[in-house]
Order: sequence, then structure tokens, then C-alpha cells
Amino acid sequence: MRLPHEYTKFIERQHLLMKSSPAPMAWTRDTPKLSQLRRSHFYTGNIEKAKQLDFRVTTLWAATLLFSLLASTVSSQSSEGFVTLNCGGGAFTDPVTGLEWENDEGYIEASDDLRAEGVLISASVLLEPSTSPVDNAESLKDASVFYPIGPIPRSKFCYNLPIFNYSAEEPMNYLLRATFPSSNLTTEATNAKGDDVSLSTYSKRFYFTVDSTYITTIELQENQPQILELVITAFDAEVYVCLVPLEDRSSMPAISALELRPFKLGMYPRVDSGMLKLSITTYFLTVARLNFGGDKQLRYPVDKYDRIWAPAKIPSGEKEFRSRTNVSRVHYPPNKEIDMPDEVMSTAWVATQLQNNVTFEVNLTGVRAMRAVPSFYFSLLFYEMLETANNTRFVNIYLDDDGEQRFFGNTKIYNYFWLQVYSRRWTFTTNAPTFKIRANGTSPNPGLINAAEFYGEFDAVVWRTFQNDSSTLKTFSLSAPSLLDTAGDPCLPVPWAWVVCSIETPPRVTQINITSRGVGGNLPTDFGQLDRLTILDLSNNSYRGRVPASLRNVTTLTAMNLGGNELEGELPGFPPLAFQNLERLSFSNNRLKGNLSSLVNSLAEPLFNLDLSRNSFSGAIPTELEKLKNLQNMDLSSNRLTGELTFELDKLSSLQYLNLSSNLLRGTVPSTLWSSSSLQLVDLSNNEFETLNLTTWYQGVLKAKSLEAPAVLRQVKLQGNQIKEIVPANLIDLDSIIPTPSTNEQQNSLQTPLGFILLTDSPWCIDRETNRSSLIERYLCRSNEH
Repeated sequence: MRLPHEYTKFIERQHLLMKSSPAPMAWTRDTPKLSQLRRSHFYTGNIEKAKQLDFRVTTLWAATLLFSLLASTVSSQSSEGFVTLNCGGGAFTDPVTGLEWENDEGYIEASDDLRAEGVLISASVLLEPSTSPVDNAESLKDASVFYPIGPIPRSKFCYNLPIFNYSAEEPMNYLLRATFPSSNLTTEATNAKGDDVSLSTYSKRFYFTVDSTYITTIELQENQPQILELVITAFDAEVYVCLVPLEDRSSMPAISALELRPFKLGMYPRVDSGMLKLSITTYFLTVARLNFGGDKQLRYPVDKYDRIWAPAKIPSGEKEFRSRTNVSRVHYPPNKEIDMPDEVMSTAWVATQLQNNVTFEVNLTGVRAMRAVPSFYFSLLFYEMLETANNTRFVNIYLDDDGEQRFFGNTKIYNYFWLQVYSRRWTFTTNAPTFKIRANGTSPNPGLINAAEFYGEFDAVVWRTFQNDSSTLKTFSLSAPSLLDTAGDPCLPVPWAWVVCSIETPPRVTQINITSRGVGGNLPTDFGQLDRLTILDLSNNSYRGRVPASLRNVTTLTAMNLGGNELEGELPGFPPLAFQNLERLSFSNNRLKGNLSSLVNSLAEPLFNLDLSRNSFSGAIPTELEKLKNLQNMDLSSNRLTGELTFELDKLSSLQYLNLSSNLLRGTVPSTLWSSSSLQLVDLSNNEFETLNLTTWYQGVLKAKSLEAPAVLRQVKLQGNQIKEIVPANLIDLDSIIPTPSTNEQQNSLQTPLGFILLTDSPWCIDRETNRSSLIERYLCRSNEH
């Protein structure tokens, strides 16, 4: 493995700077800006034992948490900005760290509704004696379980964690630690019928995500809790930590603890200059955080950021190096990029002879089993405290990763100066790379190392749903939080159950489908912000108020269904062709009123389904309907429409179904009803028409000599009108032209027609009720289509 040229040059430059400057400084490969940090997995506290037992990431993490925690007196380190949640359990004071744990329900999206639905359940964890021998295992005794039932589908269950000192200009990094229980769960909860809830029925496998990024798949283990640690960068005032059920919603997520800790601004930089604003960054997953020479685990309050430092154990029989603890307490000056606990830097592994190596191995098996990790970040830390004439060291650092090579050469460690060597985007070939630190040929003192950190590094998704879309949906969902899936981000990492999103970055909301959910409230006035929306279906709910005028801005709509609600008032003045892409439109069964001119002018040729029935629309039917060449179904029934039918039906060449019943239409039923080749059913019943023009129908029947002439075969309902006159006047003459069928044939013809014209109860039929001898009269005046 060859050291990059840029890296070598930078180290040499740092040597010159260190010689001329008395201040301690950090060694870095590059000078990146802030980024998003994440960690997970385990610490290699005992390398030899880890190798022997082949620890999985999460198993060794659990052991690290439970055993040998620091028992020192709590110091005055500030815990400001800490979030420490005991999921499913109560508040308590941690006897080791002194931190205050609190219940998690105040951080769960829609927790009250989830609890009422029987979805959110508190469970007890049956810990094996070997996993809970210490005083601070309180947070492992309980868990919040998300039961896969409830009246509505839930895409994910999210914790909304507040971000301390959030700044959009200078995002800070935060440590996030999640603890998952063993699968040995019990609960006293009961379902709606009063029966005990079984926690053994459903899968214990689910996805774990932070903001928009998939982290890993969790599967609860039978006897072992699991801990996953990340370092994240906050890009908003809160971070979403989500448990996502499997795609078939059959799994039962559970979690025992969540901890969030703010880092100082500038710590753990990873993003190259300018990249943060382009939303390109990486996450870290903790592989190991090692305290060389220490004999116990260190965390808060020793580490003010509550990082857990595992004591690296020297393998039994090792002769080449030993542990050393400095006599005087080190005072480790904080740096922008790194802030180390004094206790960690006060101990070290030191070679026993100049020619000996200080050797340690890093186990990468666990982190790679957790998820794909293309590269790694590592940091090696050195501090010298020898008070002798020859108090400096010159060391070479070797890496054995499928072959030993010198990694750093002639690195100088000054007395009372700390030194950091780190690299990012490094690719390891094996799962067990070995590092060796050895004095070079001119060093008066042997090799040494104080601490090391290793992280898996991978690209992260740092964007969320497009801001305007997200804010509009959040406002909209407030009308019925108990009836809608609203946890976390609308689109990422998986969309809400009632939302469809695009795959662009950032994602846009393209569909909203909330039908028959019992949702109510006013529609948001800023619906027009959703300017990529293609489908809007809010039908059969209880929405009130006006139709938002801002919908005019959603020109991408292809389907809009607001039917079956309680919307009222006049429609907004939509501009011409505002809905030029709309194919389906329904405002049916509301309380809308006013004329239809503006709406019809806003529509265009793609429309094939129009349903405005059961409202109080008034005025004439606009003749601009003629431009809707692709209209197949139009229902304007049960309104207060007036005037005559002035639009030419034969221009609606695709129209198959027309319902204008139960209005106040008058004048003449036009002969063009029988001119359209596609029209199949027309309902003009319960209006005030006085004349029926059957000229086209008459000519078609006359030519075919049949009442079922294909050219004019229609189902036309005209009952409940005031038709007194039929054109042409000689309609009855068809009796002499149509072959006279037998009595049975006449009966069958009238009972099972492919087409009909119903004038039942019209004055024209009433006048002929006592002497209805003509076949045409019987055909037009029967009581129903049969």
C-alpha cells in the first residue's frame, strides 16, 4: 500500500511547522470542512479475546457497555445539549455517569396516538445474568416496542431529537448511540378485546435509519442487547432517528435507549472545502476506540462528549511492549479538530527495546457485516511526557494489510506535544490489518502510542424532501395526526404511506392519496407549493372550507379528486389552461356553488373524466366544453345548472357517458345526442326540457328499419321532464315502416333493449296514456328501460 504523494508532502510541512512553533498541533492528511459523522458497531476492547471469539459488531458493543464502566466521581463536565432516553422505561439518574435519563414518549412522533392505537407498547427485557451484572444496566431493562397493528399503515416510527445550538451556516457534529434489546420481551399490555398482547408472533427484524440514510438492518438477538454508535452532522433543528418495519409491515421494531451528544464545532471534519453546501458528505461507523495502557473503560464525565474508550489489553505473554502510566497528569490542550480526555492521553503502550514493535490489530469483520463500508477513517494519537535529556522519539509506522509496508516515516514525537496522524478514505484489503510502531535508527527512545480511533466511512444521504413540499405536508397533516402516517421526513428514507415521491435529489412529492380515512379540517392555502404533484386524491373525507386558489400553480396535476367532502363556496378563478395536464377531475358530493366558466376554461384536451355532481353549481353549461376532445365521462348531475344545451355534443367525439340529471335545464333536447359515434348512455332526467329533437334518431331508424339501428343506439333517460313536443311530428309513421313483430317479439324487444329512450311521466306520454297503440309510443313511454 503506497502512501499518497499529497499526504507525504503535508507531513513534511507539519514537521517544519512544529519545529518553529511551541503550540501543539494536529497532523492531518487534508483540511476538510465539517461533515456528517456516524458510528456504529463495536469497540475492540480486548483484541486477543475478540479474535478468539470472533465477536460480531453488536455483541462486543454490548459487552463494552455492560462491563467495567468507569466508577469515578462525577465531575463538573457540562451535559448541556445531551439527550438521554430510556425507551419504554422511567426516569432515573445513572449511578456511573451521573446523567439524567428520561422517558422517550415526548420524542416519538404521534406517541399519544400510537399508544391509544395499541401500536406503542412498553415492554420488559429479560436480561441474562451474564449480561446485566452492573449498576447502570437500568436502560437495558425496558424497551419501546412498535406493534405492527393499528387502523392506518405506518411507514416508519421516528424519534425527533432536538439539535443543540443548531446553525445552518456552521453545522455541528453529534454522537448518536442507539441500544436495541434482546428478543426476550414481555409486556402487560392488552389489545382492544382485553386479551394479552403476544410479542412472539411477529418478526424482530427491521431497518434502522438516521434522517434520510439507511444505516443497517437490526435483528433482535435472543440473549444479547445490541448497541450501534454513530456520529452525525445536523442539517436541521432536529434529527429523525427511525425504526422502519419490513416492506410487508410484518415486523416489530423495538429499542431500549437513545443517546445524543454534541461535539465541539470543528471536531471530526471530513468534507472537502465547499462540498457540504452541495450535500455531499460521509458517515462514520465506529470500529474501535482504543485507550492504550488503560485498565478500565472511560466515558462521561471523563470524556465530556461521552465517547466510550475501551482499554486495549496486551495479549498474554507479550514481551515487546508494555503499558505505561505517566506519573503526572497530562493536560491535553483541546484542538479544533480533536479534543481528547486527559486520562486517555496519560497512558500508553511503549516498546521495551528500541528495536521492538508496538503492535495492535483492528478487527473489521463486524463493521463490514453490518453494512457496506467502502473505506475507513483512522486516527493515531501520540503524547510524550519523558522528562529526560533525550525526551523525543522518532518512529516509523507500519501497516500489515496483506503485506507489511511503512505507512509513516520518521515521525517525531516531542516532549509535551501531542501528535495526531489520521487518514480518510483509506481502503483496507483484509479484515484484520495490523499496525506496528517502531523507533527509527536515530531515535533515543523506543516506539509509543496512546490512543487510536477507527471508523468505517461511507457516503450518506444528507438531503431531505424538498423544503416547500415538506412544510406544506407537515401543515396539512396537522389536521388529523391520529389518522395519518406523519413520522419523520415525508419521502426519506421511505415515504409516508399516503405519499409517493420522485427519485430526484432532493425528492419531490408527486402523489397524495388520502381516501376514505375520515380526515377533516381546512385544506392548506399553500397547496400550490406542491408544484410537482401529479395525483391529489382526498376523496371521501371531511375536509371543509374553500378549494385552495393556489392549486392553480400545480400545473403538473394529472388527477385531482376532492369528492365526498364538505368543501363549500365558489371555486377560485383558475386561469385558462391552469390544469392543462389534468386527465381526471372530481369535485363531486360537496357544497360548492357558482358558475363553471373559469373551471372549464382551466381544462384542456387531456381530460377524459369530469365529475362535478351533487353540488350547487349554477348558470349555463359553458360551451367551452367542446374543446375537451378526449372527454369520455362527464357527470354534472344534481346541481342547479340552468339554460339550454348550447354546446355541440357531436364535437365531444370521445364522450361515452353524459349525466346532466337533476338540474334546471330547459329548451330542446338536441338531435346531436344521436350524432356522436361513441356516446352510449345519456341521463337528462329530472330537468325542465320541453322539446325532444329526434330527427337524427328518426333518420337512423328509418334507414335501418329497426328500433335498434346501430348508428343511433343509445340509452337515453328523459323521465321527469316537461316534454310536450317531439320532432319530427310524423314520428308515428315509423310504425308502417318497421316490420311488425309478433306480440312476443314486441315484448322481448321492449324488455331487453340494447338502447332506449325513456319519456316516462312526460306530458307527451301522459296525453297518449289511454290509447297507446303505436309501437313507437310504447317504446318511448314505458316505465323503465326494461
